[in-house]
Amino acid sequence: MPTPAPRSERRRAPRALASFQVQLSLADGKPATLKDISEIGLCCTSPVKVPEMTMLAIDFQLPGQASKHRVQGAVVRCEPARGKPGQFEIAVWFQDVPPATRTALKGFVAHGKPAP
Repeated sequence: MPTPAPRSERRRAPRALASFQVQLSLADGKPATLKDISEIGLCCTSPVKVPEMTMLAIDFQLPGQASKHRVQGAVVRCEPARGKPGQFEIAVWFQDVPPATRTALKGFVAHGKPAP
């Protein structure tokens, strides 16, 4: 029996593990905690459920950096977080990333621990 072909990577950009807080514009002031981040999106956990396809702003400061960043993105997934009652895992695909933020994210991902 032939060996199955390896599963292709669906992601279009490398991701880095991250565990710092970000602010989602629709989270009633409650911070979300990152799981991972890339130049084109992020995954975080939040106590607030956000419907898929919702556009939102995300404010954050990368660890060890003084600059604050704001990106706009669309929620592409929101589901209950495994093992975290009352939390939701939210995936966001960035729609608008300022050039300085894209550069900062690229550096963070390049020097961070790759996300599985």
